[in-house]
Amino acid sequence: MPLTIEEMLQIGDLKDVEVLAGERGLSSRAVKTVVVIDVPNAGQWIRGGEFLLTSGYLFADDEFSFIDLVDSLAQKNAAALGVKVGRFLSKIPDEAISKANKYNFPILKIPTYMNHVDIINPVLSAIINTQYKLLETTETLRNKFLDSILFSKGVEGILNILEDFLNIGVAFVDNILGIRYYSQNSGLKDVIENSYITEIVNKYPNTQITIGDRVIGYLLYEKEPSYLTHFADIAIREAQRALLLNYQKTEFAHEVERRHRDVFLKDLLYSKFKRPAEVFLQAKIYGWDPTWKLIVAVIYTDHINKENFDDKLTNSYRNENEFSLSQKFAAYFPGTVLTRIDPHYVALIPVREEENYTFLRNKIKELHQIISQSKKIDLVITLSSVKKDLLEAPHAFSECLETFDILRRTEQKPGVYSWCDLGVEKVLCALKGTEMSQNFWKHTLGKLIDRQDESSSFLLQTLEALIINDWQMRQAAAFLHVHYNTLKYRIKKLEEILEINGLQEGKQRFEVTLAFMLYRLEHNNLSRIPQKS
Repeated sequence: MPLTIEEMLQIGDLKDVEVLAGERGLSSRAVKTVVVIDVPNAGQWIRGGEFLLTSGYLFADDEFSFIDLVDSLAQKNAAALGVKVGRFLSKIPDEAISKANKYNFPILKIPTYMNHVDIINPVLSAIINTQYKLLETTETLRNKFLDSILFSKGVEGILNILEDFLNIGVAFVDNILGIRYYSQNSGLKDVIENSYITEIVNKYPNTQITIGDRVIGYLLYEKEPSYLTHFADIAIREAQRALLLNYQKTEFAHEVERRHRDVFLKDLLYSKFKRPAEVFLQAKIYGWDPTWKLIVAVIYTDHINKENFDDKLTNSYRNENEFSLSQKFAAYFPGTVLTRIDPHYVALIPVREEENYTFLRNKIKELHQIISQSKKIDLVITLSSVKKDLLEAPHAFSECLETFDILRRTEQKPGVYSWCDLGVEKVLCALKGTEMSQNFWKHTLGKLIDRQDESSSFLLQTLEALIINDWQMRQAAAFLHVHYNTLKYRIKKLEEILEINGLQEGKQRFEVTLAFMLYRLEHNNLSRIPQKS
């Protein structure tokens, strides 16, 4: 903190100086230098922070120039004006006193016996000492914070240093991961641990920590820190820098590890390893126990039907998103490793002996809800069946992709879906795209699909509605928002086009349903109707 006028008046003989006006500015106006003025229009050269001295000789017969000077000095943020009253200037004009009080600009009465040099030398010495103390404190704090980062004491280490200096409890809220950190004696833990970030920053004094336009967190204080110590702003500024450095260090370490881990996981998921021993050896580097079973989870951020959504995201956002997902999955399932394979994220989740599939699925549903709410995005997670070890990860990954492919074609809502919960779709996936499958749906539905008139779209929707509603005609009519007789007419048209004598028989319905499902798995170009809830 710079030397204030109030502090300056405690130096040596300056205690004899009398304050004539602007007393409220004593603690707020800071002295940067001392200047003796010898011209009446000295105000035009003021830069701010000057303590100006005058014998009053220039204004002995011109009080208006003195009034103008006070007005100019006050508005240009000079520190104060010292005048030897009684030698050349008999008194300070009342209007000058009034202006000085208005602007909280101190006018000081210098004793006539006091030489200017007796003021200048001690004040300049005090300014230099204050600046030295400022630099010394800054250097001490900076070294402490840097040592904390170098010795990997984490965010808590930075907060403890700040707490010791400010003598108040502090906390840091990570805006990216939502994690709260506290200094050793902070009383904030009990009151903010389960609060939303917006509530916290509105309630407590805080400093925003940013990188560019990204807010990475908030530094919180039990009390307003600016009233605690002259050097509070320095301590907070250095703590800000330390938190930024610690974040960048963590992010860089994560990025280096991520690149190596991503290569390993992609080689694993795409079956590029030739020897099992090589898989388990590399997996140990990332903390994976070879005895663990596993399930694979594929996370699709944003709406399930929105393809290539990730193309518009910046690398910075993607990396941040991946880091956040990694931390959340690791918190719920220790040992999880995660990678990004555009346009989705893939997590290998270890399964311990005491954990069953239902328990894991419910935990993932809970995590799905947390991520969806915190990121404000539609999220789909597909799960594989449990596999005995890492060597079966490619098969598990394939199950997740097949599950999502089925969901995408049937337009299911965001949520958590398991390969184990799929029914006949799993069998149909094995037939999808085969010559047998194509021959079957073309033979059964080809005459309807090949039609190019406007009615074909409505008839396909009608067929889908019947299948969704288990061939219950009244339910299907309500589902389509059409009259029952309209539905009967459409069914008759379907029978004519498909050359089927009645869609009332179970065998014919089954064949049409099977053909439609196979066609839907291979094509996603129909005019869709809403799914039954």
